[in-house]
Amino acid sequence: MTSTHHEVVSAGSLGGERSRPWRRGGEGVEANARLTGATAAVLFVLLAAEGVTILRLKPLLSWHVFIGTLLIPPVALKIGTTSYRFVRYYRGSPAYRRKGPPPPLLRLLGPFLVVLTVVVLASGVALLLGPPSLRRSLLFLHKASFVLWFGAMAIHVLGHLIDTARLAPRDWVRRSRREVAGAGMRQWVLVSSVGAGALLGLLFLGQATPWQLSPLRHEARNDHARHVQTAHAGETPQSAARKAGIGRPAPTAVPGAGTQVNGGPPPPGQAAAVPQGAATSVHRTAAHRGRRRQGTRSQRPGSKPRSTKKASTT
Repeated sequence: MTSTHHEVVSAGSLGGERSRPWRRGGEGVEANARLTGATAAVLFVLLAAEGVTILRLKPLLSWHVFIGTLLIPPVALKIGTTSYRFVRYYRGSPAYRRKGPPPPLLRLLGPFLVVLTVVVLASGVALLLGPPSLRRSLLFLHKASFVLWFGAMAIHVLGHLIDTARLAPRDWVRRSRREVAGAGMRQWVLVSSVGAGALLGLLFLGQATPWQLSPLRHEARNDHARHVQTAHAGETPQSAARKAGIGRPAPTAVPGAGTQVNGGPPPPGQAAAVPQGAATSVHRTAAHRGRRRQGTRSQRPGSKPRSTKKASTT
């Protein structure tokens, strides 16, 4: 009876160890997996909120900047936990070897996803703090890296969705949080990363104001002004003289016309050239009008007009 009871207890404990492999010297593996899963769940919620701000970026730009900078510490924590597992596995740790690597596709995708994540976040911070002359290039890099990152992240989330849903709540549920030591420390690490991200977001929040007041239109105006200044700075003396009207060839007069041919319109303060034939016609017309006025004044009321016909000679 006693031996039978001892066998039942041994079988039950063996079954419990089989259901909880971290009890065979792998508590560190389970602790790392729980922290990774909880961090991934927090990042999933924050990234979903960041995606909502992208749909209406102009009115929600402040929230986009705040959540984007808030993501930096949790993302660093997630990269740290996965990198730790990566190093321990390839250094031959027995516990991590028993747990095994991720699926081949996710294992190949992981380094590219880390690089794309860093590029997206770094380019976003550079847009806030960088010089205005680099904003167009940084904005293109930010958008292009986000498109690639979104595709890689979608595959990553779908591949780890079940494990994340299973591991994320274990340190936050009373029944399972006592199974692995250090649950309180893991909770504080995660909460501290979110708190540090919130403080970072508040610090960067004021950097979004210039983008709200004068977005790319202001940048285009600045670029145009810089191009104009560059053109004036590199202007040759000949082009400056042509703009001022100095050294312009003399206009050629065309008979019967009052326009300039090879000189264009006359510069300010200079009269247009008048053709010679047109000037003679103007003088004759003015002389004829003067004679008519003198003849009108010489005629008095009641006097007979002079006969314009010549007397006939016999």
